[in-house]
Amino acid sequence: MSTTRFPTTVGVICATVLCAGCGSSASEEPRADGPTATAAVDSPSPSAPAAPTADPDVVPGSVLKTYLPTNRTLPKGWKVSTVFDEHDSGPKPVAPSADPSQAADFGCDQLSQHGTEGALGGWGAYANLGVTDPYAHEVGIMVLSYSAGQASEAFGNLRSLEGVCGTTYEPNSAGLLANPVTITVGAVDGVGDEGVRITIDRKAYVGREIVVTRVGDRLLSVSSDNDGGEFADVMKLAKTLTPRVK
Repeated sequence: MSTTRFPTTVGVICATVLCAGCGSSASEEPRADGPTATAAVDSPSPSAPAAPTADPDVVPGSVLKTYLPTNRTLPKGWKVSTVFDEHDSGPKPVAPSADPSQAADFGCDQLSQHGTEGALGGWGAYANLGVTDPYAHEVGIMVLSYSAGQASEAFGNLRSLEGVCGTTYEPNSAGLLANPVTITVGAVDGVGDEGVRITIDRKAYVGREIVVTRVGDRLLSVSSDNDGGEFADVMKLAKTLTPRVK
């Protein structure tokens, strides 16, 4: 049973590509992780109506989408999803999402339940897309753009959990905390300015794997679930896509 699927509208985030405990009362929906990514992608939640002002440091969604892959630029055997369309925030500025400082108390439980959504607030524009690997596993790709310095702050919310999370338990069908979930957060070298790999391993339900990399004031999130029995190679895809982010 999978709780991560790409939303047909902007603002849903659950991941197929970057999703709360599958099978539990909470639903694992990234609000990569604005847009949503199924199986592994969390999308940011829609912003409240506002009259935003242009921020020269924020790359608009209409440009961010050019960083996303095409069938021609994806690795051999990978394809752009025919089910989940590309979404972006367009050419105009948008009201900033929740300030990343509001996620200062972000922890392992939130990561398990909601993916990276709660950690990556503060974005000013986004673009996301769904793709499939050679074995038809769904993968969510999302690019977020921030004001100067805020991408580093948001990314720090994830890095603060490196080596901290372990195994906890989620409710089973009887409401007992009996289903184990192991969360691993580790640094990734050689991708962008910095990177992190997150694995949410559920023995009873669908798990998720997410790689987030930072390039200046932009964040790239690549996410997959193991609904088909295993995760897609999100690390390989993240290493391929990160150089496209400007």
